[in-house]
Amino acid sequence: MNWTTLKWGALMAFLPFLSSANAQTLSCAEVQGSSDASPYEGQVVTVSGKVTEYFGDTWYIQDDFGAWNGIYCVGPDVLVDANPPWWDAPRQPEVGDVFELTGTVAEQDGNTQLVDITDYVFVSYWNATPMGTSLVCSGVADESFEGTRVRLEGVTVVGEPDGEGLWTVSDATGAVTILGVDMDDPSMNEDPDGPTAGDVYNVFGALRQIGEGYVIDCGDIDTVALVVGVEERLANQLQVFPVPASEAFTIQGVHGDFKWSLINAVGQVVQRGTGKGTAHLSITGLKAGRYLLDVEQEGQHMRRPVLVN
Repeated sequence: MNWTTLKWGALMAFLPFLSSANAQTLSCAEVQGSSDASPYEGQVVTVSGKVTEYFGDTWYIQDDFGAWNGIYCVGPDVLVDANPPWWDAPRQPEVGDVFELTGTVAEQDGNTQLVDITDYVFVSYWNATPMGTSLVCSGVADESFEGTRVRLEGVTVVGEPDGEGLWTVSDATGAVTILGVDMDDPSMNEDPDGPTAGDVYNVFGALRQIGEGYVIDCGDIDTVALVVGVEERLANQLQVFPVPASEAFTIQGVHGDFKWSLINAVGQVVQRGTGKGTAHLSITGLKAGRYLLDVEQEGQHMRRPVLVN
């Protein structure tokens, strides 16, 4: 089923129910207009669209893909009747639902919204949603994509979620604020401990303006790469060579600052020092035998046996 079929076919079928609202029937792009404010601000309109992201009382709809084609909807009273066995009780709109909505166009905090929804018709459900327009971080501050589904690919977490659920990602072009954390994805692509500095994600959501800035109202994250703990990183990357040695050991593969200690067979520290990335340990004058090399970073320790000739 395509957008045109959903939009105009359903509209003709349900037009008698909406006529009492004396609303203009418009596309999402017409409601958005092509400037900062909607040309229909303060007017009652009817739009038809598919839910692309949902957050309980609020959700986003689109009737076409890409710029200018999305609207932020505020509708605490919009409920879909029970439909056993698929859902057993009335529910709020979800991704993939198609609605016809009659409400008032309002501008709030830079966002074109449909509020005071007086009439609605639930058309269908479980429809495929667009992946969203692919953007780089520097391209997010774009009024034309406000209200539409967008995606960032391969971005790195640089700021972890604060008390309001705001966190930050970046790529080579800049940084973007993300609102909310999605932790419930049946495709099992989520990061169980949430955004951590250094994690790499694909982020999907709807673009929203807050004050002078733009954020992505997060609908989904797909994990590309996760930061591993210090202990695991040391275990995977720490290299000590040559073994055995008679003059010096080299420590390599540790990212950042670290401490090291050389411990003899009775547990005494015979040498200690620091390094950054690499370190060279002179063992001239040490008795031949087995030792333990202890490498410490951020309170985590990794020990490797070494042999002095």
